[in-house]
Amino acid sequence: MDFYPILTTFIAKRRKRSPVDSKNKPQKQSFDLQGNLVVAFLKLLGLLPILLAGKLGRALGHLVWLTAGTSKKVTLRNIELCLPELSAEEQYALAKESILETIATIFEVAPAWVQPAEKNLKYITHVDNEHLLKQALEQKRGVVLIVPHFGNWEIANHFMAHKYSLLAMYKPVDLPALDDLIYKSRSQLSEMVAADRRGVVALFSAMKAGKITGVLPDQEPALQSGVWVPFFGIPALTPKLVSKLTNETNAVAMGYGCQRNADGKGFHIFFEAVDDDMYSKDLEVSAAAMNRCVERIIRRDPTQYQWEYKRFKRRPDNQPNPYS
Repeated sequence: MDFYPILTTFIAKRRKRSPVDSKNKPQKQSFDLQGNLVVAFLKLLGLLPILLAGKLGRALGHLVWLTAGTSKKVTLRNIELCLPELSAEEQYALAKESILETIATIFEVAPAWVQPAEKNLKYITHVDNEHLLKQALEQKRGVVLIVPHFGNWEIANHFMAHKYSLLAMYKPVDLPALDDLIYKSRSQLSEMVAADRRGVVALFSAMKAGKITGVLPDQEPALQSGVWVPFFGIPALTPKLVSKLTNETNAVAMGYGCQRNADGKGFHIFFEAVDDDMYSKDLEVSAAAMNRCVERIIRRDPTQYQWEYKRFKRRPDNQPNPYS
């Protein structure tokens, strides 16, 4: 069993249809049997309290660890590359715990999508460094949140949209019924724009108007949209978008996420400061600073980072693929 395709179906896989925004939801398509079955399962799972759903996911994660093929190998390889200071035994233990945490996140997604956002926000116990955001907003500057695949991203989204005005990009998923569920959940509090050129233009306008948005920093962009800079000391094709947003709109960048508490009884929100180099006009210097911010977030608890993604698959100068 390989669970990474399931995760990408849930959060990122595109469908060939018209873009979305908050005022122009695409037309419904023909009956979607697979999507309706997935939604029925999610709605059933979504009746559970989010913490119970996460515990159920962790329990299933032990079975997934035994049967996961590619995802297990990629997780181990990424940890070997990024955290060489750990012993082989520590790397193996971290890889297993990371997969358990990922399955817990997938199960937590159902209550986050099905239940009203306010119901799950009560599980947030505290917020770290919120003054970073408040200071930027007091200065009437836009804010770009650097949001890696760490912890529970849906609760992070709900918190920000509930308390502040959030503009979020959205990529439709392949299954229409599932897409409708996700879109309704994320748009209940946020303003949505399509994840395309039009959406990027909207982001620049929003930053100039002093609004808040979030950007995924830890997946490979197209070659023309990225620069080669270190990530845990390894050259990685890294998006230029955050650097361009801060350079061209005077926006403030900061790391952001929702981390599970060590006692398993809730979550906490955190903001992470960036280095001054984030605001360099040199895009390579700026992107490298962004990656260092992501690294600091991951090191808060490496088990809560999703190591299953082939972050280093594309290599500069025809270097060998580390996953081959």
